[in-house]
Amino acid sequence: MFTSDESIRVVRMVAKYQSITVAAEKLHKVPSAISYTVKKLEETFGVQLFTRKGCYIQLTSAGEYFIHHSKSILDDLDALKRNVAIVDAGVESELTVAVNNIVPQDELIDFVCTFEETFPSSKLTVSREVYNGCWDALYSGRADIVVGAPHAVPATDGVVSQPLGHMEWDFVVGAGHPLARSEHVLENAELRRYPAVCIRDTSVNLQCMQAWLLEGQKPIFVSDFPTAAALIGRNAAIGYMPSHLYRSHSGLPLVRKVIREQKHATRLFLAYRPDGMGKARRWAVDYLSQPERRDGLCGVARSSCKEHALTP
Repeated sequence: MFTSDESIRVVRMVAKYQSITVAAEKLHKVPSAISYTVKKLEETFGVQLFTRKGCYIQLTSAGEYFIHHSKSILDDLDALKRNVAIVDAGVESELTVAVNNIVPQDELIDFVCTFEETFPSSKLTVSREVYNGCWDALYSGRADIVVGAPHAVPATDGVVSQPLGHMEWDFVVGAGHPLARSEHVLENAELRRYPAVCIRDTSVNLQCMQAWLLEGQKPIFVSDFPTAAALIGRNAAIGYMPSHLYRSHSGLPLVRKVIREQKHATRLFLAYRPDGMGKARRWAVDYLSQPERRDGLCGVARSSCKEHALTP
C-alpha cells in the first residue's frame, strides 16, 4: 500500500473546510480532481473517510483517526526530505563529540546551543569522558571529535590533533581537615595517610590512568567533580581539582595547599578523524579552534571581546 503525501494533504484540506469545492479552490484544482483523490485514498485503505450531507461532508470515525495521525506522518516525510537534501549537500546527519570531564560546562553548553542553531537537522550526541577515555572514544570510533583530550597523542594514524592549551590544577583539602592549617609544603608521607578522591578513567582499550594517587594511598572513586568537591569539603578526602572548578566552588569550605610534588598543568588537545568529514564536523572543529574558545575550554577566563558564531 502506498499513499502519497499529496493525497494526505488533499484529504486534510477537505476535512478542514468540510467541502470539496472549497478545498479545490484553496488547492487551485478542479473539484473532480479532489473527489477522485479522496475516493482513491478511501479505496486504498478500504474504509470510508467522509459521509456526504448535501453540499458538506463530515468525517467518519475512521476519517477522524486518519486526520489525527496523518499530521505526524506528514511531519516525518517533510523532515525526511529536508534531511536527505542536507546529507546530499555534505552535512552529516549525526555528529558525536566526546568531551573531557575537566572541560568547563559553560563552554560545552555554548557549543551545543550554537550547533543546534546552525545545524538544526543534524543529531548531536555529547559524551563525557575521563582521562584516556577521551582518546579511546576517538580511536574506537565512539566519537567523531574529542575536546580536551589530555597529554600526548597516542598515535597519529588517521587522526588530526590541535593543541588547545594547558589546564591548571589546585590541590585542595577541606577547611576542617587536619592538613588545612599546615603552613609548610606538604610531603607525600603526610598526604598518603588520607584518602584521595578519584574519578575513574573511562578508557576501554587504552591503559587507564589516574589524575593523582600516591602509591599506597586509599582511593575513593566518584563519578564527577561536584561529588569530589563535596567530599573534600566534608573532610572525607583530599585531592586535585581543575583551577576553574575550584573557583566555581567558592561556596564550599575548600583550602588550597602547596605540596612537594606539585601536579603540572595538563596539556589539552582538540582531535578528530578527517575521513568522511562533512560540513557539520568541519564547522565544529573551526568553532572549537577559535582562540577565545580554546582559552575557555582550558578554564581560562573568557575574553571581554564580543564573540561571533561561525556560519557553515
